[in-house]
Amino acid sequence: MELDVHHLRLVRAIGETGSLSEAAVRLGISQPAVSGSLKRLENALGQRLFERGSSGTSVVPTPTAELLLDRISAVLPMMEGLVRDIEVRTSPSELVRVGGVCSPFLCHLPAIVDGHRPSGPAPLLFDSECRDLVVEMVAQRRLEVGVVKDYPGFEAVVPASVDCAVVAHDRTLVLLREDHPLARHKVIGLEQLQDEDWVLPPPDSSRFHEYFHRSCGSKGFTPRVRYLAESFGMTVAAVRNGAVALSQAACEGHLQVAARLLADNALSRRFLLVWHKESDFAAVAPDVLADVALAYRLECEASPVYSRYLA
Repeated sequence: MELDVHHLRLVRAIGETGSLSEAAVRLGISQPAVSGSLKRLENALGQRLFERGSSGTSVVPTPTAELLLDRISAVLPMMEGLVRDIEVRTSPSELVRVGGVCSPFLCHLPAIVDGHRPSGPAPLLFDSECRDLVVEMVAQRRLEVGVVKDYPGFEAVVPASVDCAVVAHDRTLVLLREDHPLARHKVIGLEQLQDEDWVLPPPDSSRFHEYFHRSCGSKGFTPRVRYLAESFGMTVAAVRNGAVALSQAACEGHLQVAARLLADNALSRRFLLVWHKESDFAAVAPDVLADVALAYRLECEASPVYSRYLA
């Protein structure tokens, strides 16, 4: 039996949530699909991985699953990073690569960079939530320009060969069900959310989880994080099931989900543009930076939620 990335993600989601239904929310698939995948994996391994609880959806890991879970936390990030690296390295060498972390202007980046090049194929967009990976790829000149984000007290550190500039200081919105009592407020204080169940992205090199817990601690409470969602779709699904989450300022509306601004500039971030100092891009970096900042501003103004705060 050969374990692949999908198997490891399945076992991790079930093990961390202790529930087939909550694992389904995190993975963005149905509960029957989770149950079927787990059964096929157990049959292939010839061993039970999780013992079912009385409710039918709660589970307890077996010793074999405990072994897998212990190794997955170290192995899975490396496997996922390897897959991304191979995808980038096997692209045609003449392509210009740009990319970075999720941001309102990331999808504008290829066209903006292309507009400041004399000729050649359109740039290839690389998407990664790992800030350190993006910076490393820029330093190795595997990315022409990258987008990263950082947080107050947890600023990004770049090598001497890499230059960077701030694109924007971004506010944070809290996402909650439309029928949540706090949804009637236009602005919500972080301290008002102390009794909520939170859904957050998985921990990464940006150290957001440390920033988040420090910010909540400064308001006098320890947050109860119940979900770790790898995609925004999974985040929205968890919010619809009663959790609260966070979003960048320029966000679109979602059915049954309300987005409200956090008070006191809580949990804000910076978006940064990074590039190699000796690359051809360095000569046009100021112009690209201006265009990217404009793209961010236009996205904010076009956002059905955030635009009213700007107004």
